[in-house]
Amino acid sequence: MKKTGIIVVVFVLSLVYISGILVNRSLPDGHIIITRVPADKNINLSISGVEKLGLENAQIVSFYPNKPESSLNILTANFASAISPELSPDNRHIVFSAKKEPGDNWQIWLLNLSNSRTAQITGNSRNCFDPVFLPDERIAFSCTWEHERYGSGSTLYTARSDGSNLKPITFHPHADHSGTILHDGRILMVSNQVYPETGISKLLALRPDGTNTGLFYQIPDGFEILSKARENKENHIFFTAVNQQNGNRSTLIRFSYNNPYNSKQIVYTSEAGNIHSLYPENSGDLFISYQKNTEETYGIYRLDQQGMAKPIYIDSDYHFLEPAFIEAKPFTPRKLPSALREARNFGIVVFVETPQALMASGSFAGEKIQVVGLDGILDEFPVMSDGSFYVRMGARTPVRFQRVNSQNEIVEGPTSWLWLMTGERRGFTGWDEKQLTAPANRVPEAINHPYRDVPGFETPVLGIQADEKMLSEAGHENQ
Repeated sequence: MKKTGIIVVVFVLSLVYISGILVNRSLPDGHIIITRVPADKNINLSISGVEKLGLENAQIVSFYPNKPESSLNILTANFASAISPELSPDNRHIVFSAKKEPGDNWQIWLLNLSNSRTAQITGNSRNCFDPVFLPDERIAFSCTWEHERYGSGSTLYTARSDGSNLKPITFHPHADHSGTILHDGRILMVSNQVYPETGISKLLALRPDGTNTGLFYQIPDGFEILSKARENKENHIFFTAVNQQNGNRSTLIRFSYNNPYNSKQIVYTSEAGNIHSLYPENSGDLFISYQKNTEETYGIYRLDQQGMAKPIYIDSDYHFLEPAFIEAKPFTPRKLPSALREARNFGIVVFVETPQALMASGSFAGEKIQVVGLDGILDEFPVMSDGSFYVRMGARTPVRFQRVNSQNEIVEGPTSWLWLMTGERRGFTGWDEKQLTAPANRVPEAINHPYRDVPGFETPVLGIQADEKMLSEAGHENQ
């Protein structure tokens, strides 16, 4: 009888052991993952992008909201510093930016939540940060660059989760960072121009292959976007911004995906406190990293739809930033097909003037279009009678367009920096990036003529070059 009992116990324990191997042990729904930073009154947390790489001794931790202290689990104990966790669509992995040793550069890492194993995705001489999963299981992230003339910024890249197939997808002299994924499958990122003059924060959207990059939302002068912009299940987009004219106090802003400029709403603002970052919950509430006043640390709060902030976890020894919440995703972002044609190292631009501009100008006689590159004017040519132009230019070449009069004075522009991917065709209407009206239903005059070939195709100089070995030890797992 005893022998039979022992056999039964062993059999049951074996089943438990086997099930523990076969069943995914990822963190269950309801857990929150955050960046935890030691409290330091001298630290400036009103920062975003590459500036947050100054956060030392940070850790990524998880906890259950109903019992945060007893359920706290350090996920990156083997790293000198780790920040910016982003969940995979199935909630089984996170990607994050980390330094393995104190003197290392920041690199992108992958963590399996079921077994705590990590894999390095990037390994290079630059700092890489702000990773996010793409719908096709690749990863997008930013890496810094420096140039003696153009200053410093960051470029957006994509790669497979093992670090292979690395591709830059932005090519302008900007600091691109804080990427997230919209329901429609595009990347939404924060972008700041750094050359030839410093520009204000903008939200740009682009397809994961780098095509169709354009303005999504621009905040007023005097504000700086602080957090990643995140879309909830109701197609509202939330982000935080700091008011540089009001002591860098933060404001939580919401707008509609379908009508950004006519739906802006201030969701939450505080004269004494600050909101650092946020994460939408399926219920409609938001998890926010919030500091009630400058004497307290940032804690995790739940902000309900009535604007009431309820504390979940506060610790006087740590700041809690960048929350992510584990629950079933309310949507699956679209997997956008790529229209790149690698054999064609050029793209085509068609510009159509707005009816309002045509009525106001009367005539474009004597005026010219100038194509401006990083090092000066690449080309100029007479503007068509209806203000349109039609050009072919080198792929991955950052340019700006401007219209000048017969005295060479700028009449319109310059535009923001733009580029075309291989084989891409783009159309633009008017000189205002926020143009919301469709052009008149007519054929632009420029289309009736051969396209203009812009000479002096430039080689991209910003970011990591295609022939540079970026991934020195990427893709290997660490126990």
